[in-house]
Amino acid sequence: MAVVDTLIIGGGWAGLIAATRLSHAGKKVILLEARERIGGRAFTHTWTPETPADSNACTHEAGPSGKVFVVDFGCSWIHGFEEGNPARKLAEHYDIKANIPKPTTSKVIGPHGPLSEHLASKLCANLGAAQAAAAKLAQSEGPSLPDSSRSLADYLFSSSSPLYEGISSQGDKKLASDFARLLHVPLGARLEDIALRWTGFERNFAGTDAAPEGGFTRLITKIVEDATKHGAQIKTSQVVQQVKFLTEGNGSRVQVVSQDGLKYEAASVLCTIPLAVLKGAKGMFEPSLPERRKAVIDRVNVGALNKVLLSYDNPWWEVKTGSFTILPTTLIPADLQSASLRDIFSSSTLIVSSFAAPNGLPDPNPSLLAYVGAEHGRAIERFTRQEVAEALHAYLFERIGSKAGAIEQPKHSFYSRWNKQEFTRGATTTPVVVGENHSPLDFVELGRPLWGGALNFAGEHTEMDHRGSIAGAIVSGEREAQRIVDYLERQSYQAQKL
Repeated sequence: MAVVDTLIIGGGWAGLIAATRLSHAGKKVILLEARERIGGRAFTHTWTPETPADSNACTHEAGPSGKVFVVDFGCSWIHGFEEGNPARKLAEHYDIKANIPKPTTSKVIGPHGPLSEHLASKLCANLGAAQAAAAKLAQSEGPSLPDSSRSLADYLFSSSSPLYEGISSQGDKKLASDFARLLHVPLGARLEDIALRWTGFERNFAGTDAAPEGGFTRLITKIVEDATKHGAQIKTSQVVQQVKFLTEGNGSRVQVVSQDGLKYEAASVLCTIPLAVLKGAKGMFEPSLPERRKAVIDRVNVGALNKVLLSYDNPWWEVKTGSFTILPTTLIPADLQSASLRDIFSSSTLIVSSFAAPNGLPDPNPSLLAYVGAEHGRAIERFTRQEVAEALHAYLFERIGSKAGAIEQPKHSFYSRWNKQEFTRGATTTPVVVGENHSPLDFVELGRPLWGGALNFAGEHTEMDHRGSIAGAIVSGEREAQRIVDYLERQSYQAQKL
């Protein structure tokens, strides 16, 4: 059996970036991806005006109209596009245009209709001030350092929080509290779960947002072409069952066994399996992972975030508005995981983007994309695509509909189910959660090599500053590629000495 330099497990951002860097360095690389497609949580859904309403297909080719619409259901934006995000360099390197959307109006929808512009602006400003104050408190020194049991919710909803500054009525304070829960979308977790102590610790890219034209899958395709052009082998439908560290005489190698019984051997291996999948696969490694590593894998939290697309022939909402923040009208059910879709949506703070708005992006179309985060995002996965689409359509029409009378059902719909998917089991990691011994150093531990450098780890969950982002996956892939090159050089030097 031929022994290559590196086996990479997982064909998402981190694995593909590492494969490209290693192949450019002249290393022999085999990448094993469990799915039939490459890209991991980078997934672009495409549809056309001719796509049947009952289609469950992920992608569709252009029909007679020649039009193809795209929506990314994994990563959505290159955050911090003009502030140094490495994804921009990739897009420019592969000559893929990235579009920065034009500013559009946004509305906050309360239980009884749109809030006044003054109140909506007040809620937004107060939430920003409260987040900044929470980060300042978390980074302070001395006796005021937040206890590890305190959550972000404990501070945001306290009397000392700027969240309620200048707001006197109990009704408006309730609106401010509900508005703050829009953070469940970017966090992927409830405010009650996020540790106050580490708020604002990470230094992820932020600022200008941009979207690659044609979707992120187009960029992934370019990276795959680059890696294979330089000799990397990429194999799909290869579910890894076991990773073994073998020693023979003065040498060592790693053997990877697939579910089909295929065996691959290399001098080193890079594991980019998503953390939620790794939680259930710690036994795949032989020798076993150290107890400290297992403990960190168990305690780092993986969030929930799903998107629901509703596409129509004609918009029935106010098209000048680019986004809606829809506040809940009911309390969260005691058992959300068995609640009806109506109760799930009505008890959640939803963020809804309109693709009919004049945002300057190519191929505008009358569609709505709802972001459902944390426990609510997980709860909708019990239902079929059609059930989710029908329930969300009815709910949104009640809350933001600008036309009277019956409105036709969506012509096309689609939604992500990241927690249900076998090879993701969730969205990305969340910020550090409440609990003793939890800290950002857990992300560093998840990226530390084992087996003397033969077993390496990459992915957004291994980046302390860029957790939960495209940037984190890219940076980790580059980091581990260089680490593996250094390891292989050391191994070669030691072999020459023998």
